[in-house]
Amino acid sequence: MAWLLVPLLFLSVAHLASTYLDTKKASEQVFDKLLVTLALSISEHALASGGDTLTDDLLEMIRVTTNDNLYYKVIGPDNSFVAGYEDIPSPPNGLNVIERQIEFYDSNYLDQAVRVSAVSTLIDRDEFKGWMTTLVAQTLNDRNQFVRTSVLDNLWRLTLIILVTTILFSIGVVFGLRPLRRLQGSVERRDMHDLSPIIQQPLPSEIAGVVGALNDLLARLSAHISLTKSFVENAAHQLRTPVSALIPQTDLALRSAESEREKITIGKIRDSAKRIGRLTHQLLNLTYAESISLSSNKPSTIDLATSVTNHIDQLNRGGLAVNVNLQLKPAPILGLPLLIEEAIDNLIDNAIKYSSAEEVVLVRTNVENNTSVLEIRDRGIGIHLQDREKVFDRFFRSDESKEGSGLGLSIVQEIISLHNGTIKIIDPADGIGTSMVCSFPFAVPD
Repeated sequence: MAWLLVPLLFLSVAHLASTYLDTKKASEQVFDKLLVTLALSISEHALASGGDTLTDDLLEMIRVTTNDNLYYKVIGPDNSFVAGYEDIPSPPNGLNVIERQIEFYDSNYLDQAVRVSAVSTLIDRDEFKGWMTTLVAQTLNDRNQFVRTSVLDNLWRLTLIILVTTILFSIGVVFGLRPLRRLQGSVERRDMHDLSPIIQQPLPSEIAGVVGALNDLLARLSAHISLTKSFVENAAHQLRTPVSALIPQTDLALRSAESEREKITIGKIRDSAKRIGRLTHQLLNLTYAESISLSSNKPSTIDLATSVTNHIDQLNRGGLAVNVNLQLKPAPILGLPLLIEEAIDNLIDNAIKYSSAEEVVLVRTNVENNTSVLEIRDRGIGIHLQDREKVFDRFFRSDESKEGSGLGLSIVQEIISLHNGTIKIIDPADGIGTSMVCSFPFAVPD
């Protein structure tokens, strides 16, 4: 709109300037001819009356002709004054009656700007013989009014044209951009992991080219992500098998160790193998969470309370290291069970890691304002404000003294985003520990 209207405004200003100059030139020609006509009429009257004052008929003609003030002066042969206003200014360079019988010039008379015409005529009468010069001075009100009226008339017309053009441009832009708005809505409604080509509906050629370029970009991006995903999966799978075999071997070696030094060394090897196994498992889960799309899978209704209960039961069977306070109410969501369980596993694992044996970890599920909420709170050292955004970055660890890969919360955030949920860190009411609050869209139970 700006690129269309700015040139239009520029052309309008140029048109007004051109109109002003053309109208001013035209007004000079029209009014100058009027002055010549009046000068001839006045000179004829001066000859007929012998230099007497103007008749009523001539004064009426002048009154009807113009609303300006008119002043005249008749000069006879040998520059003798015949009639009129004797002090009307003469032409700046004098009047050349031989080469030029008519001359126009601007001057001031009685403190007014005037336009003067000097007309010379050759007289051959008994009382007058030779060149007679008639000067007629006219104020500029009619001229200025004529120019002003013409410019204002054009200004109003241009304003109306610009207004109508703007309205038509607006309507045209709205209708012209409808395909682009439909394309925008289609892109906005897409799942963040959906890299399939955009369906090219009938589109204007300009937008069709943009859609084609976007589809090419999506294809290249999809190929790159697939390559990266395959590399990580292959690497993780290749690591998983030898690491899984290494752990029982270290257990066997630990039981067979004879000296305390051997036990310590083999124990460290076993712990390192477990960390590598955990890291491999999390890398696979992170890659899976990043590459999966709910639109391309069949999500089912999951009760967060049931998932938490199942996970706690598994921990109890394996020997729970901390006390857990369960405050569970049904909280159904729509999602992929494997991923939701992985998120719960990471959150509870973090809470246990940063709590001592005598401390209580609170796990709460409920429905608030049509939102299913999962809250896991520990009573550990807490997370500093400056680290709360970083904890969701890959491989970031706020406490290096604790074991971990720094991938747990990255996986959690990826899974929650995949399920159109949010996760935030809040300070508990008593200011002790950390509270992770996950919110998901409520799903009607099956």
